[in-house]
Amino acid sequence: MKKVLDFTGWDVDSQCARECHEVHECFFHTLMEKAEKGSDRINLAKWFRMWDGLIPGCMSMRNFPVWLRLLPKSLFRIIDKKGDEKIDAKELADFYVKFVGIPEGNVTSLVNYAMEQMTDHGKYPLTLDSYNQMFANFLIGRTPYGPGRFIFGCFEHMVQRTEFQLIQGPSDILQDPLSEFKRLQIAQHSPQTPNSLVKVKFFRAA
Repeated sequence: MKKVLDFTGWDVDSQCARECHEVHECFFHTLMEKAEKGSDRINLAKWFRMWDGLIPGCMSMRNFPVWLRLLPKSLFRIIDKKGDEKIDAKELADFYVKFVGIPEGNVTSLVNYAMEQMTDHGKYPLTLDSYNQMFANFLIGRTPYGPGRFIFGCFEHMVQRTEFQLIQGPSDILQDPLSEFKRLQIAQHSPQTPNSLVKVKFFRAA
């Protein structure tokens, strides 16, 4: 929290600081539940175990506990130092260098590429709503190529600069999506699956 306050300039009793502190208290409470009794340290295996209990089966941010759903809002406020409800390239670069610790000499090209990916080449501003989507992609994206990899900036070196790739479903669904949709409608109303929620995936041709 000291690092957050130093970076943002928030007063310790401000609403932003209090809400950020509460979110991180919940985060560390959840994490420390995995620690050995009486220990104040977490090893890597227990860190993985925490996320292994949170992520599997999650389809969106709504599936996560409240504190985790609030985490991207805290991060957004930290980065949005101007307080204009959107993140620009300068703010993102400042966050990468002063908060994450990315070397300043590497940050310009990284930020330019990150903003291209997170704003669709400048078509959309990086607002809280879009940042929430990036954060969801960071947590539950199925490939390393999604824009969520720029949330903290430090994972870009792990993948080539490749555009997002669509993971397609089975070929039979792609060939006849209407038949598949009808099949799911029948299954939804089947007496064998009462009150069931059927998730339908639509595949758009490239």
